[in-house]
Order: sequence, then C-alpha cells, then structure tokens
Amino acid sequence: MKKRIAAVLMAAAMAATMVTACGSGETEETGTETTESTDSGSDSESTDGDYQFVSPADAVKAAQAGGTHVLDVREWSNYVSGRVVNSEWCPIFPLEDDSLVETMTTYAEENFGDDEDIYIICNSGQKGAQKATGVLEDAGIDASRIYTVEGGAKALAEEDGALTTNRTEESIDWQYVSGAEAVEAVGNEDIQILDVRDDDTYAQGHLEGSLQCDLKDVESADAQTALYELATSEMDAEKPVYLLCYSGNNCAKTGISVLKDAGFDVSGLYIIENGAKDADVAAAFVTD
Repeated sequence: MKKRIAAVLMAAAMAATMVTACGSGETEETGTETTESTDSGSDSESTDGDYQFVSPADAVKAAQAGGTHVLDVREWSNYVSGRVVNSEWCPIFPLEDDSLVETMTTYAEENFGDDEDIYIICNSGQKGAQKATGVLEDAGIDASRIYTVEGGAKALAEEDGALTTNRTEESIDWQYVSGAEAVEAVGNEDIQILDVRDDDTYAQGHLEGSLQCDLKDVESADAQTALYELATSEMDAEKPVYLLCYSGNNCAKTGISVLKDAGFDVSGLYIIENGAKDADVAAAFVTD
C-alpha cells in the first residue's frame, strides 16, 4: 500500500509543474465566499458556512505543541520550499487528479484514527482546503475536527519563522543502529542503506551497495526534492532504511523527514549512529 501511495504522490508532484493549482497561483473564485475571521485575538477559530478556520499563528503553535494534525495539501514544489515544522503532507492538487482523492482517503484512514483536530494548509485557504475537507469528511472524519488555516500558505508566509525548509527539529522518534549493525547489513537485500553525504565524500569511501543522495545542504529544497524523487523511483517503502551521514545528525534527520513524505513509515527508518565517524563503518568503506 505504501509503495502505491508513494508512486501516486510522485506522479502528482511531477504533474503539478504543468497544472495550475492551489500550490502554484490557483485562480480562486472569491466573489461569493470569504475567509475573514471575526475574531482578531489570538484564539482565532471562526466559521464560514460549513467550514471552520484557525489563524496561521495558532496553527504554528499547535504544530509545535503536538496533538494536532497540520496537513499540507499543496503540490510538492511549494510545500518543500517552505513548510510548517511537524506538518504532514498529502497533496490534493491538481484538483482534476481523482487519484489524489483515493490517496488522501487512504492517508486519512491510516493516520487520522485518533481524536486530534486537523488543520489544513493550502495556498490561500480556499479551494484546496475545501476539497480536502470534503474528502476527509467522506472518509469518516468528523467535521468538527477539521479546520482550514485562514489565508493558507500566503498568510503563513507573513508569520515570522512559520515556514521553513529546516527539517531537523521535527517531532520524530529518531531511531538508531550502531555502526557494527550497519556493516552487518551490507549485502542484505531486505535492508536499504542510504548515504546522504555529498558526492565527493561518498566517492572517497562508502558502504558497498549503498544508495546516495547529497543532503549536505540540509535546507536546500532542491536537495530534498532530489531525495524525494530517488525514494519514490528507486527505493522500497516496505523495507527498512539505514541512513548514513557525516556524524549521525542533521543530514540523516532531514533524510528521514523527506522519506516520511515519500510514504515511508518512520518506524522503519534508522540513523547510523555517529555516521561516517564510526570506526566500524569507516573500516568497511569501499571506493568502487
């Protein structure tokens, strides 16, 4: 199932560059609707017809505190260029792509079985959030749990620090394997080893059979996109992944966050402790 979802997400991300959607200058019909809140205070939940709204500032606070699903439904190119820390990604654009409805329905069934509220981010807080709301309700999510982030990503961009490309502070339960365990996994077809060091460093020595994607610049949207494309085209979301970076820290954490967006379950993602500095790992390096 995860492989199918990842493949659908990849197709959506590629198609989005050719389709006008919420994530890329969506044309909105605003004459008959409004997303303005009647509350100017910090507790800015409001309603507009059948939709509930939450302010950008409160959405960011909720994401930081945990206990709320902050769901970004924009296309990949906009999402990766600036996202709320701890947000989840499941695109609904292009709106014409009916396969995304099925993907979001499956995502909701697998991830929203709790009683936490869901805050939806699209580009402007209108069409994308409205369609996503309908999909979630059809998937059995109680409407009282679903909120639109008022003004969407455009409004979030005006909040200091609300959107970022830094993924190292995610509230993920980081898991580790030792260098010895990583070396033992070399050649094991059931375990994938992903090296996220830069190209030159990788060429100077790496674990045999490992995949490689340069994440040295952890905040680069282009680097994160390259890993996303590698993950959805060449990796198996059903198999565990051991990530190797320089020291077992930021690059590997960024990689895990991107793989999560690509449909990998974080329970199967592991950082190789101490990275390339580990003596067992360094001793096993090859240059082929």
